Amino acid sequence: MGREVEGGLFGVWNGLPGTQQIEGRAKLTDLQAMLWKYTARCALREDQELEEPGAKTGNGQKFRGWLGVAPEWHGGTCDRACQEKVSSCLIALTNRPGKHVLLSLLTAAPSMGPALTPDKNDIGFPHEEGSFFGNVFSGEAYACRGRDVRKAAQVKRFCALEPTTCSGLAQFTDAGRCEDVCTATCSTLPDGSKRCPAAACKDPTGRVWSYPITAFMRNKIEAGNADTMKGTVAVDDGLEQLDDGDSAAYHGVDFGPIAGSIKTFAATIAAKQSRGRIEIWLEGGKRLGVLQIKATGAVEKEETARIDASAISGSAAVILKFVGVTQVGRLSTIEFR
Repeated sequence: MGREVEGGLFGVWNGLPGTQQIEGRAKLTDLQAMLWKYTARCALREDQELEEPGAKTGNGQKFRGWLGVAPEWHGGTCDRACQEKVSSCLIALTNRPGKHVLLSLLTAAPSMGPALTPDKNDIGFPHEEGSFFGNVFSGEAYACRGRDVRKAAQVKRFCALEPTTCSGLAQFTDAGRCEDVCTATCSTLPDGSKRCPAAACKDPTGRVWSYPITAFMRNKIEAGNADTMKGTVAVDDGLEQLDDGDSAAYHGVDFGPIAGSIKTFAATIAAKQSRGRIEIWLEGGKRLGVLQIKATGAVEKEETARIDASAISGSAAVILKFVGVTQVGRLSTIEFR
């Protein structure tokens, strides 16, 4: 079963190597705690937990497992295969800006556990970002570009697009196109769509890595991941405190390879009242459309509006302007489709 995960591990780790031993500390630093948190989430099952090193047994911070790619590490040692499994997960979760992005992580590699097997939960994540593999314990991290990597920038994911900019946890290296360096195994989901995660991948030297993880993205953008904001506040990946005159800008929005293929703007919003609107502007001055806000109470609902993007293709910057609203509620996600 594929899991939806927040891909927010910092890409710039200030040179902390995977082999560093953290001992004798009364309290982990924030960065160390984040590393242990994601290590536990990757390696262990939900019924297992990792206690911070150096603390008296039972007295340290505890980090709960989740994906279970190497549960044998709990109470045992982590051999080369274990290191590569955990590393692929950590590399896949690395994100240069440190923003949380909802992803589906999948693999066709053997013995990685059921959590990363494609199933119905992955239907909402059709876009292949890329595959990730390596061994952070020896400082190696590789990323290849998936078929839909062009969409990565709009959801604020950059390590398949620009691997070298993500170095820190390990040295990231561009492995090229996934179709050239990986073998994949496809599964058909209940809606008839296919997911083809990598089963093995080669690095630029020709070495084969047996435990890659492939990240799949949704088209929706977390509203709180705006590149710039005026007035409004990002809270738990959404936007709140929306007032008249506020705005949020999103760079790298994918309008597709053919001009005019995007026709609709969608917003998931909880609105206290039917008042005001969201104006959708192209950076540079053209208004693409307007979404009238409807009251939903505390319930988040998707609202849509037609937009005129007939002359737009490729990547573009979009600005949302909030007009005639007063503390309207919460904007969770936006989407151009």
